[in-house]
Amino acid sequence: MLTLNDCDCSGCIAFTTIYEHMDECPFCSEPRRISDRTTAVAKYQYIPLEHRLRLAYAHPQTAAKLQNYRQKFRDPQLSSISDVWGGSVLRSAKMRNLFEGDDDCDRAIALQFSLDGVQTHKTGQNEIWPLICLNLNLPLTERFREDSILPIGIIPGPQSPSDLDSFLYPFITEARQLSSTGVRECYDGSTQTYFRLRVHVVLCTGDTPAIAKLLRMKSATASSCCRFCNIQGSIPCT
Repeated sequence: MLTLNDCDCSGCIAFTTIYEHMDECPFCSEPRRISDRTTAVAKYQYIPLEHRLRLAYAHPQTAAKLQNYRQKFRDPQLSSISDVWGGSVLRSAKMRNLFEGDDDCDRAIALQFSLDGVQTHKTGQNEIWPLICLNLNLPLTERFREDSILPIGIIPGPQSPSDLDSFLYPFITEARQLSSTGVRECYDGSTQTYFRLRVHVVLCTGDTPAIAKLLRMKSATASSCCRFCNIQGSIPCT
């Protein structure tokens, strides 16, 4: 688990990697360190993905599922869509280059990243933001089970983060490394061989406020709030 220093302004700012030259939070102006000037006021913990994905491939039965489940969706005559693998995006040439072509590509893992704000109490405003990944290589019957979900961190509250990118930085950094360089000498328990594991984040999901924050857009109440079209909202006359 990677621990990153944070300020104490309800999850509004980043961690030392980005704001290490600052003594105060750029959003709330609160000090980022206590009186000794070295200890962070609060910390955000990130859980890396690599080790957990290596363990999944080391298990013979799980490794077979990770590699074989999506094979049935390669049929060009597929008439119905029962999973995201049957959609036009993941059947496109760009995606086929990532997940087809050689043994390493056939074993590559696709992830769905999801985020949302959660109220921890029925009364009051105390909001946290869990960050999770779903392994799309697993069948639908197993993908959403508790032991299949990959949590990567929880953004602390009590308010929503003002700088979401700062908390996503370690995840984005690891995801880029897993997609480009991959993991050398990853063990496949089903074939008892080693291969280079690559992992690609192909989907980002969340409710409307979460996606708006992720894309740095205005909220749903803005006059131009849609991320797909140029529709304009209006205030009804009273």
